Amino acid sequence: MSEQNKISWRTALLVAGATLGGQLWATPSGLNNIPTADTAGQGDYVFQAFTNFGEGRRADTNLGFKTGLDLFGEKFEVGLDGRITPDKGGPAVAQVKYARGIYEGGTLGLGIANIAFRSQDRDRAGNPFKYAILTQKVDSRLRLHAGYGFQTDNDSVLLGADYGLKVGGRTLLIRSDVVEINDQDQFLGSLGFLLVINKSLVLESWASQPFEDGRTVGTIKFNLVF
Repeated sequence: MSEQNKISWRTALLVAGATLGGQLWATPSGLNNIPTADTAGQGDYVFQAFTNFGEGRRADTNLGFKTGLDLFGEKFEVGLDGRITPDKGGPAVAQVKYARGIYEGGTLGLGIANIAFRSQDRDRAGNPFKYAILTQKVDSRLRLHAGYGFQTDNDSVLLGADYGLKVGGRTLLIRSDVVEINDQDQFLGSLGFLLVINKSLVLESWASQPFEDGRTVGTIKFNLVF
């Protein structure tokens, strides 16, 4: 694999982020609506701008940031983001993730997202979301992800997959995931893509649809990597 291709794949895996059902949620590296065991690399700074939109809802605007840390040979990721529109926006919330390879092709990620800093912020943003996720590399293109999330009155099964392609010399990841929502009352499915435009700019987009009751929500995210 050429050095350019290595950079493209590394960037794609580092900057994939997620939002759960339109809820304010700090965005660890992941698929569409679930985290994965991926972490941003040491010295990589990822700035994100994203919006959620759909029928019967006002489009929102969100800004975020994350970076990776290698401490004592272990991989971590930390991030911060928040909604800035509509209305008065939302409080800033943080996320932290630890990832470790546990066998060849398998990486375990443990993290906490949606960490609000003040009690009044937690009233608006909701409770922290704790999770454990296993990312399994099947071959050079396909990866599978499975885990479980813990949140007050909203525990959830997390399942997903991503598949890598080369399109016009650029890396394209096709991504899909399924997560339980509404206090395990139903599932939310999604399908989307991540396109590496160049080593500093990555575009993500996906659509999320509840299996039984609810409207489709679209998401567009731009990532600037430094």
